[in-house]
Amino acid sequence: MAYTENLKFKCLQCKNCCCLEGGVVLLSREDLEKLCKWAELTEEQFKKVYCRKLENADGKTYLCLKDKNKTECIFWNNEKGCEAYSARPVQCRTYPFWTKILETKSSWEAEKVFCPGINEGNEIPQEEAYTQLKLYEENKKHLITT
Repeated sequence: MAYTENLKFKCLQCKNCCCLEGGVVLLSREDLEKLCKWAELTEEQFKKVYCRKLENADGKTYLCLKDKNKTECIFWNNEKGCEAYSARPVQCRTYPFWTKILETKSSWEAEKVFCPGINEGNEIPQEEAYTQLKLYEENKKHLITT
């Protein structure tokens, strides 16, 4: 069972989750469809402009978003924030309610090093945190491998 009690979170738009070295946004079929529609591009066009392949530790090759300077998401704009916000991938929408972060209270607290919005703002209802976690987990089952 995930740690979902008494969680507080408020996005402070610090960009850390979008611009952290080594950060990778893996795409699911749903993510790709939404982003193609948002960008008004065919899947082939979108992949050529915005995507790259990444061989993961599990030996599979995944489709992911390109980055800028090995740190910033390709959609990050320093003045505007996320240019694809309305179509952002599930991985982005569900942060910080990810499995590894919600394992224990200490893993939640430890994530504050990267996310200053943890333990800020209003308390997140347990059912909302759990819904985000389930969405994240379900999406992982549909990641695009090449």
